[in-house]
Amino acid sequence: MSTLTPDILLVFAIIFFTIILFISEVVRVDVVAFLVLALLGLTRLVSTQDLFSGFSSEAVIALISVMILGAGLEKSGIMHIATSWILKLGGQNEKRISFLLMTSTGVLAGFLRSVGAVALFLPVVSRIRRRTGIAKSQLLLPIGFCAILGSTLTMVGTGPLILLNSQLSSMAALMPSQSKHFAPFGFFSVLPMGLGLLAVGVLYFLLLGKFILPKDAKKSVIVGPTLDYFQKTYGIGGGVFEFTIPNDPRLVNKTLQEWEQILGHSIAVIAIKTGNSISFPPMRNHEVKMGSEMAILAQKAELDAFIHEYQIKPSSHLKSFSEILNPAQSGLCEVVIPPSSQLVGQSLGELHLRRKFGLQVLALLRGNKVLLGEELKAVVLRPGDLLGIYTSWFALSEFEKNPDYLVVTTDFPREVKKTEKAPLALIFLILTMGLIVFADISLAIGLLVGAVGMIFSGVISIDEAYQSVSWRTVFLLAGLIPLGVAMNTTGADIWLVQEVLYDFVNVPVLWLEIGVAVIAALLSLVVSNVGATIILVPLVVRLAIEIGADPRMFALLVAISASNAFLFPTHQANALILGPGMYRVRDFMRAGIGMTVLYIAVTLLLLHEIS
Repeated sequence: MSTLTPDILLVFAIIFFTIILFISEVVRVDVVAFLVLALLGLTRLVSTQDLFSGFSSEAVIALISVMILGAGLEKSGIMHIATSWILKLGGQNEKRISFLLMTSTGVLAGFLRSVGAVALFLPVVSRIRRRTGIAKSQLLLPIGFCAILGSTLTMVGTGPLILLNSQLSSMAALMPSQSKHFAPFGFFSVLPMGLGLLAVGVLYFLLLGKFILPKDAKKSVIVGPTLDYFQKTYGIGGGVFEFTIPNDPRLVNKTLQEWEQILGHSIAVIAIKTGNSISFPPMRNHEVKMGSEMAILAQKAELDAFIHEYQIKPSSHLKSFSEILNPAQSGLCEVVIPPSSQLVGQSLGELHLRRKFGLQVLALLRGNKVLLGEELKAVVLRPGDLLGIYTSWFALSEFEKNPDYLVVTTDFPREVKKTEKAPLALIFLILTMGLIVFADISLAIGLLVGAVGMIFSGVISIDEAYQSVSWRTVFLLAGLIPLGVAMNTTGADIWLVQEVLYDFVNVPVLWLEIGVAVIAALLSLVVSNVGATIILVPLVVRLAIEIGADPRMFALLVAISASNAFLFPTHQANALILGPGMYRVRDFMRAGIGMTVLYIAVTLLLLHEIS
């Protein structure tokens, strides 16, 4: 039996101090990790070589690689397709969107590990945030938790399960007489438990999310000039509305130019959909048919007068144009004509900005005078003329390269998707998943192959790769890994397990299983889920044999319970969402307490259903 030594006491003191700092949030969690490194170095509980081993660990390399891989998928536009799919099915309903995100991330985690699944869905959540106004904090924590739950769907979804068969094989070699108790688990052996855990996690957030998630207000993202500013400056604006063209002879089979005369100068048609085709911006010779859908920019009072006269029923929110007219994709902007422009002296109508550049000029401001409607086509440009425009951000990013115009609006997304690289990005994603699932290589190598492939093929540049990495998360994990080394080298882990576990020898098996599940969960918060599995499996196997229980089930209980890491953002998946979700440690604790209890209950309930 291990004895309690001064070094063990010192390790426990550092762990206790670390937990206090996590809970109190006196400093950021990555700063706490650096402090842990300094304390371990000063006390010489860990050698200098092991002290910085976290920076070269497989977990950290895998984390960096998967962030780069996710950035490549985002840059190529693949995750944009996933966003569109989720928004199409979820609409504006927060619970429905959350359900789709949680289930998608959970299922993917069963094959790509929890941190890989979360990294891929981070940009998806960012897009959904911009398009619906749903706060990231309402979505990221649920998908982080469900990714951890979903990683138990297969034997390759989480590190402890990957290690388990290897450990059972080693135990069989050490105890030949008990080899019948150490048969390996199949790829989908844990599927019933994984499905149960994932289902409970999804229901947990759907039913209790409003009580356990941070109470952040929903705020729409404002990109470019606001509608109110445009209204005050140019006399046009107010809001974007959508409606279907009725069977009214005054409206159907009219060109957009004729529609402009019907609507007046203060209402602008910015998009038209006929069948499956959307015109944005619409050309003035575009013919409007019955059943076509139209998006207009107008003040509510003017809209009310129009719909009352023509008996039109506008939609309560954008439906057909929700994608193309959302603030992340398009909006209002301002462009000025500089003195050096070669366009000075030309009429605006001769420039054909809609056809050539995809820009719809709504108004022109010259001094205190605003020009609208037909006046725009004939106006001769002068230096200093300010154009009020509605356009897509992609078109504007290309347009601002033209030296004859000066784009005044600067706060718009300039990122250009490399859609032509989407096939390559998809190939490297499939290759990565194939290597992880079927090849006999480590997770870090499989992910590194995908990340290098993204960079080498030009899907993402090396500078973009550096920018995609959350270094705060990297340093958090790298700084805490040596704490697990200190637990091992000082014998603190063995002492803790022996002192606690062997008190359960004479209690009923159910209570023993609860004790193992709790200890594995708590130990994984300090030494990682892989470390907890390595430490506990040999001990619980021997304990199970001693009391006549099934050692294989006890080993599986450890591997599953080691992923019960919801109380602190120390798990890689939770660490990954810490910054983007602007979470505090108390947010994880508030949601994690109930999830921890449910996780243990479901695990124990379904444990013996696995063969």
